[in-house]
Amino acid sequence: MSDLGRIGWTFLWLSFISIGGGLGTMPEMERQAVAVHGWITAREFLDGYTLSRLTPGPGMLVAVFVGHRALGVAGGVVAGIAMFVPAALIAAAVARRWQTVRARPWGRTVERTLGPIGLGLTAAGVVTLARSALVDAWAAGIALSAALILLPGRVPPVAVMIAAGLAGALAARYL
Repeated sequence: MSDLGRIGWTFLWLSFISIGGGLGTMPEMERQAVAVHGWITAREFLDGYTLSRLTPGPGMLVAVFVGHRALGVAGGVVAGIAMFVPAALIAAAVARRWQTVRARPWGRTVERTLGPIGLGLTAAGVVTLARSALVDAWAAGIALSAALILLPGRVPPVAVMIAAGLAGALAARYL
């Protein structure tokens, strides 16, 4: 299989396991990009995910980042198409009929079942990203401080992200 084909196939099947949102796909995407194919390092993956969260649009733009780092513009385009188009088409098809289907007993069962699955996959994504990000006590302290500040919901997340980024940059430079 060609390198572009490998990127396309990898992100295509990853798009189908994005239950509950893209964060649930992070552990497997990181494993595929770093350990299986060696397209990027774990740190590059974390940086790519961070950049994808800072830009407008879905966090799964990290797929485009990985594809671009692996094979340039063509890799980014193929990864982006494979990650977004099939899942978007399926979501559109299901959404058109879901209101009529959800009233059926099996429809309610599907909804109740997908919630915990999505939550578990999201938690796994958080753990995967934390393993790469929390490399020392300073990073853990910054993350904990950010979480505590965000918890009450009064401070805009972007302000906390900027402050945490500055704290991390200062810690890296002076400690």
